[in-house]
Amino acid sequence: MSDISRRAVTLGAAGAYAAFGLDKPITFVDAAHAQQSVTQPFRKYKVGDIEIFSLIDGMRDVPLREGMVRNVSVEQVKTVLRGAGFPDNQAPLRFIVMALKLRDQVVLIDSGTGGHPIYGEGNGRLFESMAAAGLDPKAVKTILISHLHGDHIYGLMNNESDAQVFPDADIVVPAAELKWWTHPGVESIDLGPTRKGLAQRIQATVATWKNVRTFEGEPELLPGVHAVQAPGHSPGMVAHLVTSGGEQFLISADVVNLAPHISTNPEWQLAIDQDPQMAVETRRKIFDRAVADKLTISGTHWLMPNVGTLAKDGNRYVFVAEG
Repeated sequence: MSDISRRAVTLGAAGAYAAFGLDKPITFVDAAHAQQSVTQPFRKYKVGDIEIFSLIDGMRDVPLREGMVRNVSVEQVKTVLRGAGFPDNQAPLRFIVMALKLRDQVVLIDSGTGGHPIYGEGNGRLFESMAAAGLDPKAVKTILISHLHGDHIYGLMNNESDAQVFPDADIVVPAAELKWWTHPGVESIDLGPTRKGLAQRIQATVATWKNVRTFEGEPELLPGVHAVQAPGHSPGMVAHLVTSGGEQFLISADVVNLAPHISTNPEWQLAIDQDPQMAVETRRKIFDRAVADKLTISGTHWLMPNVGTLAKDGNRYVFVAEG
């Protein structure tokens, strides 16, 4: 029996909201959203005929420390945090799974933390958010993976047994990403505490599962859904561009982890990126494309609403969140 069957989703919307306690005011770049409260564990958007959902899997506040941004002093980061209305001793982080509703099937973009303890308490709430949004985990036919960090793939597997949570779903992974995480010697590379043992777990699970398929380049993965190369945060990471009815929505994965509600300076080199300089180059490329093509854009770790648009402001960008 799959984990979906064992973890029958019985929590309704009201119960899901209460489980999150999502009532802390957060400040957005645009005044219209200032001090808006997050009151639900999901948000729904429409792109042509495709419904897109932002599903909260969890949240945490990351203590601010010197070196979190490699090329900016901690005092500069504190100034930006204060200017956005946040405490200057921690950076707020969300874990969000994006989902698409395509006719009779549900498609997940990544799978969240799976409640793994390395990401702190209160995570692994994907199924609760799906229930609140009216999405049935049993309807998930395809899972598109942006990259293989634990907070994006641990929702695919049981924490104790590594058994598949979605054994009947087609799992689509960038070939370059899987190749990097399975190359000889990768297990000995120190990638920080949250990635300790990650390579070994990938090699024991995703690399061996029969329902995993890989791709190269930027193909159309599903009707209206194209991969977009976005390396840096992880070596083979991709974003996903959803197109329908003349509208475009870019699900940018971890192109930037520090929510643009706080700062949208593409030159900041984040220590959490495996190749910070390449991540800067990718970030600028993705942000410039979002501005030029007037894309709606979202990010995995952005504050809710994690969907909006970008505009250029000198060397920086301004993010305007959708209501």
